Amino acid sequence: MVTFSSLLESPTAYKAVLVTGCDMYAGYQIALDVLQHKGKHFKCVYAVYFKENDMVHHLKKHGADCIKLAIADGADSIAKAYSKADVVVVLPPVSDDHWGKDSCVFVSAAEKAKIKGLVLCSKINADQLGNLPMLKPLIQMEQAYHDIKGKIKVASLVRCSLHIDMLWLFRDQIASDGKICLPTNGRAKFAPLVESDASHALCRMLIDPNIPAGTYQLTGPEQLDFETVAQHAASKLDEEITFNEIERKDMEQFLKDKVKLCDNHIGYIGDMLEALSKGLLDKCTGDLEQLLGKQPMSVKKYFEKNANDFKP
Repeated sequence: MVTFSSLLESPTAYKAVLVTGCDMYAGYQIALDVLQHKGKHFKCVYAVYFKENDMVHHLKKHGADCIKLAIADGADSIAKAYSKADVVVVLPPVSDDHWGKDSCVFVSAAEKAKIKGLVLCSKINADQLGNLPMLKPLIQMEQAYHDIKGKIKVASLVRCSLHIDMLWLFRDQIASDGKICLPTNGRAKFAPLVESDASHALCRMLIDPNIPAGTYQLTGPEQLDFETVAQHAASKLDEEITFNEIERKDMEQFLKDKVKLCDNHIGYIGDMLEALSKGLLDKCTGDLEQLLGKQPMSVKKYFEKNANDFKP
């Protein structure tokens, strides 16, 4: 059985992991989880970012070696950074100004660096998202992965569902107005997962000798829609909360003015919600539970655990 654990435990290994996209929450959370095992399973943890922010500063304080890299830097510069690690975990560089233009260079550079282990994080049903411009690069990144995975000793493709943590961006609106306002069909089904579960699962895949490399479809434990999500939020926050479908431009303006997200990130969220409306994110699997070794967190439990973030 081919595992990342056997690779990292090799006598010739650097025992180093590099994670990209650490200036966004998903990459930050994965790097933070990996850092919990620094000293035991890993000697070095490299965190790649495009724009320095509080998450990057926090990773530095916790012992990560942070590296600024951009798509525009090209394959040679990215490969040079990759060559320091045994395993590279690639997340879509959505915060990069050139997202959508040669984004797959973060994958193809792995071959150039001759790394031994590669994990590509993508989205559920990414091959069906080509008509959505901010999601189309996911297809290109997956194609690049398939082109080189035969030359990588250990490789995994991890596709994730929509993260319920996305609602944290709208926490002030939910707290003040009692509404979840998004440009999507409130009755469209999806299986939302909690980001911490996804990062824990990926970290376990790196260190557990019983978890093989391969393709995993990570979703939450149950199919829901946003109208039901609002009901769950109301029950755990003890507040009246409803779902309202709004125009995309209104959400985009809110995220730009109030949350200060970059245009690429805003467009990425908008296209993910459009994919949800089209029924492209309805997959529900047991892969997350398999990797975690326990039941994933439910949406109810998420709101219970993070109640203070969503209250006035």
